Amino acid sequence: MVGTHCVPEWLETGLIQPIAIFGEGRSGLAAASLIRKLGGDVQVFDESSNDGVANVFNPEIARAYPLVVCSPGFSSIHSWVIAATEAGCRLIPEFDLGAALWQGPIVAITGTNGKTTLTSFLNDAFQQLGIESYAVGNIGSPLCEVLAGECNLEAIAVCEISSFQAEQMSSFQADHVLWTNFDEDHLDRHQSMQSYFRSKYNLIANARGKIALVGRSVYDFGKRIGVDIPESSVVEDERDVESLGIVGTEFETVPERWTYLMARAMWLALKLPEVDLIRAAFSFHKSPHRIELVGDVGGVQFWNDSKATNFHAVYGALERFEEPVFWIGGGKDKGGDLEAFVRLIAPNIKAAAVVGETKERLREAFENEPCVAYAQPSMEAAVRLIAEMAKTGDNVLLSPGFASFDMFKGYAERGEVFRKVIDCLQSERSMKDV
Repeated sequence: MVGTHCVPEWLETGLIQPIAIFGEGRSGLAAASLIRKLGGDVQVFDESSNDGVANVFNPEIARAYPLVVCSPGFSSIHSWVIAATEAGCRLIPEFDLGAALWQGPIVAITGTNGKTTLTSFLNDAFQQLGIESYAVGNIGSPLCEVLAGECNLEAIAVCEISSFQAEQMSSFQADHVLWTNFDEDHLDRHQSMQSYFRSKYNLIANARGKIALVGRSVYDFGKRIGVDIPESSVVEDERDVESLGIVGTEFETVPERWTYLMARAMWLALKLPEVDLIRAAFSFHKSPHRIELVGDVGGVQFWNDSKATNFHAVYGALERFEEPVFWIGGGKDKGGDLEAFVRLIAPNIKAAAVVGETKERLREAFENEPCVAYAQPSMEAAVRLIAEMAKTGDNVLLSPGFASFDMFKGYAERGEVFRKVIDCLQSERSMKDV
């Protein structure tokens, strides 16, 4: 017991000597703050070194740090991780550190898509019902950050967990696991679909609770590779919005309706009143950059889905529209079958403007399809080209399907640049109408 925290023996032993933190990002700094709160001494290591931060870690240095806390950006083949392993260090991810101290229920939410919305919605629904909870993890606030401040350790931790985090976990045990869906993503890190799947399956394999809910795509892929997930865990998406009582909410259309069904399955498994979940649905609003209407220019509607950083997200976004759209996509490649992706989306596209690292490969892939893709040097050029082609009644969708880091600091900046171009187009049109 250290302060108000019940500290496991391995961590209490680890606090006797300095602890190494890999990564000076938000999760790394959160872990450092928590360890200091517990009375421990830390040294942060980051390859982009700043004052007080070391940028070299090797087997000799590793011997001084029996316990190492690793940020999600460090893969198992990173030289520092290998050095720590070879030196016999205990290597844990930031989430394992936080979960070891959390005394309340833990809900782990993962999936190729939909996990951020599901995490936010469940957290809002719990709070509206008067159940104290925290939305943490990949959604923005590391669990260690919450623990380093003032918090109720017995509240519910609703945790969005990426494959990077799940891949690292060793002692993390969730009470409830919700796995929304499964499709190609992050193959630049995981190398294969099986490896990507098994990183997420860690959450189910190590869970201590009885509730594990998965989407049909998760069950199907698991069955294909011999991973046994009970079919009773599958949440089906056959209910219509009228019978669910969510007409007029963010969950009225796909892909959000699937997210609601997952939340509903969890809610009913906990034997909570469904009417309270429906009430929460009516007050819930998605975060920006997730299939949001950002403007109308001459009867052409422009939709921002910059958060769509993988193929599966684009499929879901396109399904929302009854007619083919003008598509803006491209970015930093994360692996996956790009040509197959183009074949699948082409029937739903009138024409495309593609940007970023993958623009030429996308343009070439579209040469085999009835619609044309135009490689453009910038987001502004892409939007303006498509705006000239679109007519009243058309929809223009930014749903990139790739990471943003080749041109932007993140998907949020990419979405804001898109929004600003639309604002300029609206202003220019207003000037012409004067």
